Amino acid sequence: MKTTVGALIQPALLDQPGLPHHLRVYRTVHEAIASGTLPAGSRLPSARRLAMDWGVTRGAVDAAFDQLYQEGLVVRRVGDGSYVASPLPGTLHPPGAANLQRPLSRSAQQVLERFSPYMGRASKLDLMRDMMRPRALFPRTPYIDDFPLPAWRRLIADAYADEHRDTLSYGAAVGLTSLRQAVARHLNLTRGTPCSAEQVIIVNSPMQGIELVSRVLLEPGDQVWVEDPGFASLPALFRVLHQEPVPVPLDDRGLVVAEGRRRAPRAAAVYFHPLVQFPTGQRTDAGRRRELIDWADEAGAWIVEANFNDELAHDRSAPECLRRLDRNERVLTMGTFEGIVFPSLRVAYLVVPERLLPVFVAMRGLMGDHTSVAVQHATARLLDEGHLARRLRGLRQRVADQTARLAGWVCERLPAWVRLGPTDGDGHTCLHFPPEVPDMDVARELRARGVSSFALSSTCMQPYGLNGLAVCYGPFAPADVERAIDALADVLKPYDAAARPRGVRLQCAP
Repeated sequence: MKTTVGALIQPALLDQPGLPHHLRVYRTVHEAIASGTLPAGSRLPSARRLAMDWGVTRGAVDAAFDQLYQEGLVVRRVGDGSYVASPLPGTLHPPGAANLQRPLSRSAQQVLERFSPYMGRASKLDLMRDMMRPRALFPRTPYIDDFPLPAWRRLIADAYADEHRDTLSYGAAVGLTSLRQAVARHLNLTRGTPCSAEQVIIVNSPMQGIELVSRVLLEPGDQVWVEDPGFASLPALFRVLHQEPVPVPLDDRGLVVAEGRRRAPRAAAVYFHPLVQFPTGQRTDAGRRRELIDWADEAGAWIVEANFNDELAHDRSAPECLRRLDRNERVLTMGTFEGIVFPSLRVAYLVVPERLLPVFVAMRGLMGDHTSVAVQHATARLLDEGHLARRLRGLRQRVADQTARLAGWVCERLPAWVRLGPTDGDGHTCLHFPPEVPDMDVARELRARGVSSFALSSTCMQPYGLNGLAVCYGPFAPADVERAIDALADVLKPYDAAARPRGVRLQCAP
């Protein structure tokens, strides 16, 4: 006896009262085809098999299949069975879907509007190609080419040793104790951040940390100051969390607190990078940091002091961290190891005031997520055994050397009207152009030559007249950076006559 084999189809619509059985069968199969769950060419079960599986009459299945045949969605093969048509006719929509759909939320629509120029086809949404194989000058490129993989492999292997079998189980929501202790020591030593291990909460990423802060401390509709220019994903995330991001500009002293006061004097929080700001590289000086503390005390607002590659600031002592200025436990510290270890590590941290610990621990547990226990175990040893300290010393020297080279190449090879931004951070900076030079066009022409960068104007939420390129130079080989600067020099030549009158020549390093 011949056995008919076909896809196992769950009768999802059979529990709708009042809908005839043949329509329930028809809609279930139709929606599976239209959604791609049953792709073109898929073999369907026999009508007899479906009737038995779904507990309906054979006549109901035959009636449904007849309708699908008439619409060209299903074809019969004599002696072989029924198949989804290949190719399928036209554009399909599940029947009645228009009545079932709700519009996207306003925050989701804003995200799509902001990121649509970078998305391209849906297959590109997962990760930009440049992030996987970054080309010279691409911003936020990680330092992974010289990461000590042999040491890391040993630490990971030990984390999965028989005596550490418990790392296979669920981890504590707030993080492994040994890693929380290691992070507290690391912050005290590298940034002078006063904190205890109990105040450290391990998260998978800064974005997850922001979500945790939002759920504990913020209400829907609350205003949050964010740096402008800055990371495009940050205001998008706050909108998704139903807060209102308020763009606050920067000047040569850092975050312009007075402008934040003017735009949103009663904002609930501020999120900013006081030491290594992206994309400008600008630091917020001591006076501005005191202004920010004063405003937070007056407004009852929270300050999230973000650390990203702060350990790499290389040419002078780091300014006093905000937690040391905090009089009323209003400062939280957010940071990540992805820039100085590697991005796929997915280990970040949030340091919260002691009085907030119970509610943060409870909310972190309620979110039901934890970072890989084995990775936490290995990361703790990476910090405690000195592997990361050795790496940081090497990276700081590398960034300092690359900065000296870049300053010389910019001075010698680029037009005099190109202004180099701050370079005392983590190996990224800005090249500022006069308004006559369209930075979007320059970035596009550079990309055609195999050089990647961000147009500075594209990183702004509001127009400030910022114009130039955000570039990263620290992680790349010197020869690649030199070639990229030469390519930029060629791209800028046609603009030289228009931009020259406004130019201010750089002082070349001795």
